[in-house]
Amino acid sequence: MKVRYWLKGILLFFSFFTLSLQAGEHTLTIDEIIELTLKHSPDIDNSRFDFEAAKQRSKSAEGFYLPSVDLSANAGKQHNGFQSHSTNIDLLSGTLGASQLLYDFGKTSGFVGSTKEETLAYQAQMEQIISDKIYDVKKAYYDILKAKSIIDVQRKNVKLQEQQLNRAQKYLLSGIKTIIDVSDAQVQVEQAKLDLENAKYDLELRRAILEELIGLVPYNGNYRLYSKKLSLPNLSRNLPAIRISLGKLESFAYTHRYAMQSTIHSIRGAQSNVETSKGDYYPTLSVGANYTAQHVDDSGGLPLPEKQGQIAVQMNWNLFSGYQTDAKVQEAKIAVLKASSQQQAVKLAIKRQVVDSYIGVRRSKKNVNLSESIAKASLKKFDQAQKRYENDLSDYVELQDAQQGYIQSLSNLVTAYYDYYIALAQLDHSIGK
Repeated sequence: MKVRYWLKGILLFFSFFTLSLQAGEHTLTIDEIIELTLKHSPDIDNSRFDFEAAKQRSKSAEGFYLPSVDLSANAGKQHNGFQSHSTNIDLLSGTLGASQLLYDFGKTSGFVGSTKEETLAYQAQMEQIISDKIYDVKKAYYDILKAKSIIDVQRKNVKLQEQQLNRAQKYLLSGIKTIIDVSDAQVQVEQAKLDLENAKYDLELRRAILEELIGLVPYNGNYRLYSKKLSLPNLSRNLPAIRISLGKLESFAYTHRYAMQSTIHSIRGAQSNVETSKGDYYPTLSVGANYTAQHVDDSGGLPLPEKQGQIAVQMNWNLFSGYQTDAKVQEAKIAVLKASSQQQAVKLAIKRQVVDSYIGVRRSKKNVNLSESIAKASLKKFDQAQKRYENDLSDYVELQDAQQGYIQSLSNLVTAYYDYYIALAQLDHSIGK
């Protein structure tokens, strides 16, 4: 009796300890994981830095529209040598100069426009990287849920194998079955335990992949992912369906995919570069002014002005540059054609991705339905095999085949179920949703 109470006390202690650990464990939903990823992912940070740098380049380019103001100062001695005498003059002067671009036939406006389109292209690339990261996180999330469900299936397998071992041992003691059935059952128990351990290792790997995508380990690893309990084998009842045609999905993708938007800005930027290159054919008009104030001692006896200033309109025109301008213009035009070709390639790639994802969703849903039917049929077959074995109408091999077929059908069903949600995430990603 004392031993029994002692064992109950130990069990109660471990139950309380387990509940305490679960109470301190944080449950994360897919939305919370995505939020963490947007804050901590190094890939997203790097793309954000590229975008911020492009914004500064655009801001720098706009500075060409504004006047340039320069201040210079000089202090020293000036020596003048003549045939009859020489002089040394103490000199202190300062000059304030300013220049303002008036018109350059599109060179500056084209350059500014090009940097703005480059900034928008980097922004679209950043958004596309974020979209890619969200899909990767969703896939990793469902892979973890899949791995956890596979563990549950493998635990069920261990339990069935242990029950079969106990049954075989009882049959041996009763003289109904031979010792070979017990040996086979022992082998199957160990194999089931090995499969369970491998499933646990796979779960650890999946968690590490998710944490790498997030950019940190949430709550120092003390977390679990939110998931609904699966009711095996009935999983096909509440699967979300697609109610949008393939054509509408493609149209949506062309408008909302950031990769497509990036190519649009690349084309516009290349067109602006053409205007910049053409501007070298024409003059640049600007206005310049400067004002100089200086203090000179009287020892030199030379009349030097203390203040002077000037303002003038300037024109700079390169009349011939050895065909460099022609080559730059042609190169810029080729860049436009290249950007347009890349846009067409991206459009075709998007179409292929949408079609592939759309077919993938339909295929995955069909796989769930068929896997569910197979799982239900395998369960019936396993029940029949157990009865045949108990009544000495079949051997242990037939029973094991039926049992393993049932366990494999459950694993396939779990895989198909979560693959369907991964397919939905891939479809959303392909259309830019």
